[in-house]
Amino acid sequence: MNGQHRSLTSIWMPIQTSIVVVALLFTISLHAAFEGFGSSTPGGNNAGTTVVTSLADAGPGTLRDALVKGNNQRIVFTVGGTINLKSRLELRGRGFITVDGSTAASPGITLQGNGFYIRNSHDIVITHIRIRDSVSDGITLWDNSYNVVFDHLSVTNSADGNIDITEDTRNVTVSWCIIGDTRSNSFALKSKGMLLASFEKLPVTGVSLHHNLFINRFQRSPQISTAGLFDIRNNVIRDWGAYGIRIRAGAQGNIVNNVFRTKNNELKAVILESDAGPVHIAGNQGPSSANVNALSTKASPFAVAPVKTDPVLEVERKVLVGAGAFPRDHTDTLLAGTPIQARAPIAYADPDPLVSEKSIVYPAPR
Repeated sequence: MNGQHRSLTSIWMPIQTSIVVVALLFTISLHAAFEGFGSSTPGGNNAGTTVVTSLADAGPGTLRDALVKGNNQRIVFTVGGTINLKSRLELRGRGFITVDGSTAASPGITLQGNGFYIRNSHDIVITHIRIRDSVSDGITLWDNSYNVVFDHLSVTNSADGNIDITEDTRNVTVSWCIIGDTRSNSFALKSKGMLLASFEKLPVTGVSLHHNLFINRFQRSPQISTAGLFDIRNNVIRDWGAYGIRIRAGAQGNIVNNVFRTKNNELKAVILESDAGPVHIAGNQGPSSANVNALSTKASPFAVAPVKTDPVLEVERKVLVGAGAFPRDHTDTLLAGTPIQARAPIAYADPDPLVSEKSIVYPAPR
């Protein structure tokens, strides 16, 4: 790892020194306005502030303690580091809550061993949090939850799905997140990125996925198995095993200006099953010479919640530098191929597109 860190440092030092030059062209704010379905929610930003002062699993001053204090709160941190969770963090029947990891001291907040379970809740914002090695889903959102934003998260190596959104959930945005896997046997484990599905309740609908990095998972980047409306744009979807995106069960929406890149199953970058609804596919790049845009079954795009759409040639550069929780840890640095930052970057720089492939050992193609 030390050798990898020195290598990355030598690669990125000249780029970091040139950031001032490009700052006038590309900017990103740590607290930029959210975009997409449900993004107008205030979360808990109009409420009182609860301060997390301990990295313990439970007890006074912990994140778990803050989450049970009731509705209408913005949760901030005066500490930074890893919270080793003995069980998942739960929000049930709650509303107007923000968990803002950008306020934490260096090195930011990592949840280890478990993640978030959110049920029948609304107006929830979670930002700048890392979730590692959850024993089940990294994040579960379901059962009549709505107006939810997951922004600048990093969710990796979950035993089940990294993010699952199911069962009568609506108006959700997942933006600027890293959703991936670093395990050497990731493909053998059939690792899963994200699932949108309904089984017994109303469909999941009104979901925006933008400016995320899906990387090194076997499947589900995402899989959408629900007869609702989705919008997938400006994501980087890389290095899958079985397939990239899979659409089925009446799902309908847009797949616009995404970048696909892989060494495995290039022709399965996008799978539209026979029971999929109409899907507008346009402006996407890759993988290689494959043309996913030719799969489109709808000529014009669906009307969706607005997201500023970047030209596809700018997408990979922006996502690799801007996605995930900040400050970057080594896991995100290896996956995204970008420098460790003390804060979210104030400018975009051109990353070396091969850094992540040099730095991480990928599973053998299946």
